[in-house]
Amino acid sequence: MLIYLFILIFSMLIFFINLNVTANIYIIKDKQGNTIRITSQHQMMKKEKEAGCTIAILIEEKKDPTVQSRFQKYDFKERIDWDKCRNAAQVIEQKIKNQSESELNYPVYQVLATAYTPDERCCAPYADGYTATGYPAGYGSIAIDPDYGMFQFGDVLYVEGYGLGVADDVGSAIKGKHIDVCFNLGELEKADDWGRQNVRVWKIE
Repeated sequence: MLIYLFILIFSMLIFFINLNVTANIYIIKDKQGNTIRITSQHQMMKKEKEAGCTIAILIEEKKDPTVQSRFQKYDFKERIDWDKCRNAAQVIEQKIKNQSESELNYPVYQVLATAYTPDERCCAPYADGYTATGYPAGYGSIAIDPDYGMFQFGDVLYVEGYGLGVADDVGSAIKGKHIDVCFNLGELEKADDWGRQNVRVWKIE
């Protein structure tokens, strides 16, 4: 009963104190319908998914139709020639295997690469499932430091040991010659296994 009283009070506070809700509020329940937690992020932890929990909107965001999305200007992924990029990635992989990378005509960079997943542990308080440019976060998303100038949003990159990805995200700790490669939601173990690596990155142009 206490948890339901808490939900009621929480809902009333949201309604009376802030009528312009800026984000959806979600409730996560177990198989029996008991409340596990309340969150502003539409994501469940791996253990919650495995336990069969469900997530639903508790309070829905009030959208202002006059406000344009801050992501509207980013449309670079729709303009990428993916067939060309996948073919280039295969060539790079083969050259690495044959130890003949010097024959590649793509710019190569030495960087520190860490890893993340789009969950609360890695991305809080911005764990909404999207990158800084508005694309869904997951395998193939790469966070960069666009102010440093080595990579810019929309650059298609082949990361040694990771594969093909696109520079479409940022991170407060990603500065200079440092990138952050993304794994899918629920793949924290893979991100942890990646750790911190000095790798080569080829920019596919």
